[in-house]
Amino acid sequence: MKNTDKQKVSVIIPAYNAGNTIADCIDALLAQDYPKEGYEIIVVNDASTDETPMILEKYENRGLISVVHHPENRALAAARNSGINVATGDILLFIDSDIIVLPDFIRKHMDYYANPEIFGVFSHLRPSPDIKYDKYQRYLYESKRGVKKHSPKNPIPYWAFLFTASSIRKSVIDQVGMFDENITHYGGEDTDFSYRIAINYPKGLFFAREIEVFHKHYRPIGEALKNVHSFGHFVVPYLIEKHPEFDKLYGYSFIFPPKTVTGLLKKTAGIILKSRPVFSIINTFYRIFPYPVSNIFVRLSLASALWRGIALSKTNS
Repeated sequence: MKNTDKQKVSVIIPAYNAGNTIADCIDALLAQDYPKEGYEIIVVNDASTDETPMILEKYENRGLISVVHHPENRALAAARNSGINVATGDILLFIDSDIIVLPDFIRKHMDYYANPEIFGVFSHLRPSPDIKYDKYQRYLYESKRGVKKHSPKNPIPYWAFLFTASSIRKSVIDQVGMFDENITHYGGEDTDFSYRIAINYPKGLFFAREIEVFHKHYRPIGEALKNVHSFGHFVVPYLIEKHPEFDKLYGYSFIFPPKTVTGLLKKTAGIILKSRPVFSIINTFYRIFPYPVSNIFVRLSLASALWRGIALSKTNS
């Protein structure tokens, strides 16, 4: 596919306390082989308390980027929306502040949009060479999970399309709206937005395996489990209320099942998996077994953390 229109691109980077990575992220974007007049870089500083504002000021003073400052932290969905509100491009390219791209990144994304049936393109996330690479990182980047289950030649489902380093046509916003700013805790804003895109463009989201980007972020499994627990507690109940069909996606009925025989079996499975003793056993097995066997216990640990969070949401309501 070749880009013939040379449409303008708006690169949107939400940034919160990104002092360790934001300069590398911006520098890589400034080194693109795409025409300089063909793209703009918009960074949304979401009330960072580290050196992020000072770093951004240096780029802004040189006219290299535009910066939107939030006076208070409003979370990821609102930060992306603030970028959308000032974007002038035909294509919106969202990049997290810890993503490092290659010089052909924008051009390769734009090549896809020569096809009028494509409305969103998801890059291939790879680990940055300088992060610690343990079993959990191998699970994230090497195992056949998420988008990697699907052929790049075919449209991908909404739940596999994230906005860590992805592009969409700006016209999509007119059809589906923007990111849901009611989501202020970890996770969910991507899935909600992708779902609304998929409803309107069911065959419009694609995975670009050849567009590799590098994620400069080490996340230990303990941190991931805390995030997933928080997601289950604060976000999943809201998403289920908004989209009841997400039940299957998050296993909500394993925690709050219908009063049927099947519901009873689900509830029993949920009680077992989210129990503290079982969670401890799963984590022990994760530490003992090598990769890729350890992947089994990563998935069980994440499910247990998610369901314990969901159960807590009912307790506190």
